[in-house]
Amino acid sequence: MVATSVVVLLLMQVSGAAVQSCLFLPNVHLVGGTVDEFPADEITACCVACSNSPCCIAYTFDSVRKRCSIENCPKHEKNSRCFIKTSIGHSLEDYTMTSGLKQTSRKGFLGVTLKNTKIVGDNSNRLQLRSEEECRQYCQAYQVFSYGPQNEDGEPRSGECACTMRIKSISYHYGSTAEINPSQG
Repeated sequence: MVATSVVVLLLMQVSGAAVQSCLFLPNVHLVGGTVDEFPADEITACCVACSNSPCCIAYTFDSVRKRCSIENCPKHEKNSRCFIKTSIGHSLEDYTMTSGLKQTSRKGFLGVTLKNTKIVGDNSNRLQLRSEEECRQYCQAYQVFSYGPQNEDGEPRSGECACTMRIKSISYHYGSTAEINPSQG
């Protein structure tokens, strides 16, 4: 009995920790890379499933889509849907969906780093810089940055650095790096 209680408390704490590290993107539909989908009452179920999957990098919660019509639908299929993703092709603005990204955990950083991804924001501050690290330092006052080398010959001399506070779209862009750090700003 005591062992069962300890296990239940441990699971509750792990699930709670996973939910605390969720990063939600309201009105964003991440397109592509769906490897699993399941019914979910809340977006936190998507976040926990993604946190527990080593392959998951993102998820999208559709609060409207149902598997069948409400009149003749079994109870377990009336829920909203969660889509687990291993990649992101691009994003669309959709007011019925909220997406989330799995956070990167490395020393001193709690946020999301996306390789081969470009984030475009509203009113971005754009300039040419020599490296991703230079861009990261320049954009410290912002919550989001993207850096992409300009040269296609394999020898980047400089790249475009864009800092923003709001995400307008996310897309695949080979060689680019995007980072979201909600603790900044």
